[in-house]
Amino acid sequence: MRDQWYGDDRDVLKWSTLVHLARRESVPGILHIAMYRASRPIAPLATAFGSVDPPDEVLRHFRDLGDIQRLAAATGLEIDVIKSPFAHRVTYFDEVCGAVRARTGRVLVFLDPDIGIEAEQGGPEHVTSADVARVFDALQPGDLLVCYQHARRQKGWRGRARRAFAHAPGIPSFDVEVVESELVRDVLMFSVKKS
Repeated sequence: MRDQWYGDDRDVLKWSTLVHLARRESVPGILHIAMYRASRPIAPLATAFGSVDPPDEVLRHFRDLGDIQRLAAATGLEIDVIKSPFAHRVTYFDEVCGAVRARTGRVLVFLDPDIGIEAEQGGPEHVTSADVARVFDALQPGDLLVCYQHARRQKGWRGRARRAFAHAPGIPSFDVEVVESELVRDVLMFSVKKS
């Protein structure tokens, strides 16, 4: 997830899904795994008096993942964001699994890669089936795992992405729920509860 993509219709679908699932399953907390990558610098404004950088206050207003705390306050859910930079996959998911295991009480863990799940080798914009399996293994019974999936540039992307999530080792594939919306037809959300 990059700051510049925070707050669009896809985020409305993401967070509507997460709040719905948390309420439906009586889960009091959401752990947002942002898979954060730094945004590119914002181009300066060209004015009659020369170049001017956009004000920091404006950038923070529109492009701050930490702003999710307003939603936490409004919904009464505890929402924590892991926003450490996603650089080295193994080290990153060691940290994620440690944070999941350290939680007390039930939690919904949300994997939020830029694009979605890739069964095998994923780039920094993907979560892999192995990553999904590691996080699912770290969950306690009653916890939920949710993953974002953006459309792929191929026919049958929905089925392929669902299989990559559902066939991750340890995932009970018959229990995977898929959430989608007319709001954004190029996004799926995968969810599974640990029994």
